[in-house]
Amino acid sequence: MKDGENSAPNPAPNPNPNPDPVSFEDYSIVARGLQKSFGKLRVLSDLSVKIPRGTTYCLLGPNGSGKTTFIRAVAGLLRLDGGDLSVLGRPISEVRRVRPRIGYMTQHRALYPDLTLRENMEFYAGLYGIEGRRMAERISELLDMVDLAEHADRITGDLSGGMYQRLSLACTLIHEPDLLLLDEPTVGVDPVLREAFWRFFDHLAGGGATILITTHLMDEAERCRIVGYMKAGQMLAEGSPADLKRLAGLVPKLMLRTEEAESDASRLRAGGFEVEVAGGELSIAIEEGGQIKEVLDLVEPLDLRIVEPSLGDAFLRLAGGRSR
Repeated sequence: MKDGENSAPNPAPNPNPNPDPVSFEDYSIVARGLQKSFGKLRVLSDLSVKIPRGTTYCLLGPNGSGKTTFIRAVAGLLRLDGGDLSVLGRPISEVRRVRPRIGYMTQHRALYPDLTLRENMEFYAGLYGIEGRRMAERISELLDMVDLAEHADRITGDLSGGMYQRLSLACTLIHEPDLLLLDEPTVGVDPVLREAFWRFFDHLAGGGATILITTHLMDEAERCRIVGYMKAGQMLAEGSPADLKRLAGLVPKLMLRTEEAESDASRLRAGGFEVEVAGGELSIAIEEGGQIKEVLDLVEPLDLRIVEPSLGDAFLRLAGGRSR
């Protein structure tokens, strides 16, 4: 899920307070004006978002921005103070009807420490009515996917943090959910397995499942088709990773090394370019690809490279208060 595959930003919420239920068919989650407080602390404040089916959607935001609270609300684990929430086409008041189609991996330890890995997976399979040969096949498939097959008979309480995360993900996937809620699922997981997880998430989304994920790892957020940036319980900005970079005012930089940096910088500024000089290197903001040729018509570089803005840079800009 690289930038080239990212979808356009989600449509704006429908202003009609009583939309036709058919309009929800393309969305796994539709939230309008969600409110939630814990005592005097407002955690969700008029939060509105639509998350399409068959996509990977990453929630970004500083600690305390309401990401986990929103996921718990979607899972039907807390009562909202206000607003409307629909999950898999059902109002949240009927979440029991769709709960068998939801997989939720929490940040907290939810497995039985005295059971083996296989026994934990058998327990979760039984909760969803998966039995016999199908259960055995599914457990084998998932343990292979998370690289834990050789540890199937090990006691869960003896696992390292990363191995525990891998088993948690396997248990979450046991019933092939249509909606996956993953709250920082790759904490403590090594880079090779993280890559395997994301290939699997790609596969699930390609098959029509929806993955809603929180992470503090910007390279993971870059792989999502849609990113929502939350702050103070509100959706501050939303779109593809490339969209968020633009919303934060970030553009690619053309880096040039020339023989006469200062005079070349003056020539480029006269041509209307935004230029900085550092260490004898020119940094030129590029709004569109055609500007590169315009720059090269004005100066002759000894060396050049293009530096793309990162989602981490956008995160810092947005966290500083930049809004859409």
